[in-house]
Amino acid sequence: MVDFKMTKDGLVLYIRDYTDIVDVLQKIEDKIKSMGNFFAQGDKIMLLVEEHEKHISDIPRIVSRVQELGLTISHVLMGSEGKDDVIVRKKVDMVNQGDTKSGTKLVKKNLRSGQSIIHSGDVILIGNLHAGAEIVAGGSVVIFGRCQGTVRAGISEGREAVVVALTFEAPFVQLADLKGTFSEKYDYPVVLYAKSGRIEIAKYDKKIGGIEIG
Repeated sequence: MVDFKMTKDGLVLYIRDYTDIVDVLQKIEDKIKSMGNFFAQGDKIMLLVEEHEKHISDIPRIVSRVQELGLTISHVLMGSEGKDDVIVRKKVDMVNQGDTKSGTKLVKKNLRSGQSIIHSGDVILIGNLHAGAEIVAGGSVVIFGRCQGTVRAGISEGREAVVVALTFEAPFVQLADLKGTFSEKYDYPVVLYAKSGRIEIAKYDKKIGGIEIG
């Protein structure tokens, strides 16, 4: 289920399709610890999870667990296991910046196409999320800039999470188990939130959370 594979691009933590994330997390820990002194603190590896979209809600937990064990994930790969090598369909550059004391991921840069932030808690991006870039967060996402890329929030927190952006023109947002597609552009601050089983979008104002909750 969990194995390391050496490819021409580097070492890949390969996780085959699974049914129990708790079992996977334990197997990751067992595998890394069994390799003894093979790794040094902070060594960079890549991550590939079979059926990536199926397990997207688990990716933040996997990334966090690997980081807790002293390694850094440089890229998240999408692909499968070939006869002689790993077949990579897409390679996403992970943006690794330190968390705040509260556990929030704070990133101060523009995210370009092909880059991603994957974090088990809240994410604050001070910069633009360009088309082709992605944020996957266990909690809420706040973007102090233009949101054109994909945002998946509330993976762990659920529908209580929100997405806030200074300007918004992203085609797709996922909030917990809810998915929404958008075509309109908003050139003012907005908040996306769950209401009545769908994702709503509203102008952000001075009310708590930017919306009236109730």
